[in-house]
Amino acid sequence: MRFWAKIWAAAGFLALTGCTVIREAHEAQERLSPKGADDAAQQELPKALLMERWSLRNFVEFAMTNRPSVVTAALAVEDARLALKALAADAPVLSDTPWTAPKLSLAGGHSEASDAVHPVDELRASTRGNASASLSLDLLIWDWGRYGAEAREGAEKVLAAEQNLIDVGYTVFYEVASAYFTFLEREALLEVAKTNEFDFAEHLRQVQQKRQAGEAQELDVLQGQLDYSRACEQTVAAQREVMTARAEMLRVLGLDAAHYSGERVIAARPDALTTAVSEFPLTTYDAREAFEFACTNAPAIRLARAKLRAASAHVDYTIAELMPEVSASVSLNWTDPLWLWRWGLNGVQSLFTGFRKTTAVERAVVAMESAAAVDATEQLISCDLELAIAERDNAREARATAQTSVRQARRNLETVTKRYRLGEADRVDFADAMKIQVGSLGNLVSAFYRRQRAEAAIFSLVGTLPEYRESVDKLEVGE
Repeated sequence: MRFWAKIWAAAGFLALTGCTVIREAHEAQERLSPKGADDAAQQELPKALLMERWSLRNFVEFAMTNRPSVVTAALAVEDARLALKALAADAPVLSDTPWTAPKLSLAGGHSEASDAVHPVDELRASTRGNASASLSLDLLIWDWGRYGAEAREGAEKVLAAEQNLIDVGYTVFYEVASAYFTFLEREALLEVAKTNEFDFAEHLRQVQQKRQAGEAQELDVLQGQLDYSRACEQTVAAQREVMTARAEMLRVLGLDAAHYSGERVIAARPDALTTAVSEFPLTTYDAREAFEFACTNAPAIRLARAKLRAASAHVDYTIAELMPEVSASVSLNWTDPLWLWRWGLNGVQSLFTGFRKTTAVERAVVAMESAAAVDATEQLISCDLELAIAERDNAREARATAQTSVRQARRNLETVTKRYRLGEADRVDFADAMKIQVGSLGNLVSAFYRRQRAEAAIFSLVGTLPEYRESVDKLEVGE
């Protein structure tokens, strides 16, 4: 009786575990079923979630929890871990998890049969039967390395999924940072366009006054109106670029543009032309130092290596599939009122399967050679790092040059404006001076945010956490 009590207790525990898993599966189905409906409604974020004055760190942290790609990569990690857990069920007794080797099954039934009777008496036939039950225990003793190879492959797949999650995280970080700095750049360029529009409007007013005084010709007025119209067109184009940058911010944050306006995500700054937002300190390492660090730390490279190791372990598994299996079994059968038990030792070796298993080995080798693209990944990372660091250094030098150009362009415009009022300069001189100033201002703004985007790219490629150090830098356009 004690034996059967233990058996029923174990069966009850397993049934309870199965019921828990089923309940959790049904709860997940109910939670996700509304998203599968064709008329599913999107939920708007709480109104208390106002992002206008968030820093880049806040935007990145929000995207890490809201972007579907991050959620999908995290689920892939969980799935790889569950797959590795499921592999333990195939472990032999001679392994690192012998407690999962036994396979215990319980079966029961009841059957009846009638006596042989004449067809005329079929409706009056009676049946007799009995109940039966069986308890079976199967043990895989040795599989010549199948489980070990598959477990190594599963472990490497877990590592690959984890590295992919990290790589997706860095990709999201770079996309958010790039969109954030692009918006700040477009916003500053809009202020440049507005300044250009204001200056041409003031110039048109002066030309019209001169025309009224007889000091300018009708052609000068027409050309002034044309210049002002073109300046207005540039302002409209700059506004479109700001709207596009806002829409990109919504995308990289994983927000629905139909239910969440861009103004609530990131607001315009009144001092966008005189100051610039800096989020990262200037890095100083060169491409060689960055690449040496990336070779041991970049998630893309570590992901490629993990895939190669998994493919190599799969080759071992296909080779082990050519070997035999040794197993044992014990069963206890009851057919009312008889009891019967048996045990056995089995060895199985495939002799011929149409070359299916040898072909599997060859395919595994091809897959391993295909996964051996670590060098290509390293070369791609190296090239991208070279470009990002070159962009960083170039942007730093361009900013210093643009600052000097802005000061010179402003003095040049002031001089030309004075000469124009005195009649010593014409409309072409003024238009050229304005063009030089606008170009210098645009170059200064773009150089600053190019460096910030390059710094974000370096962090993402190397695979190191970004060093946030938010500050407001003067663009020095008034000096």
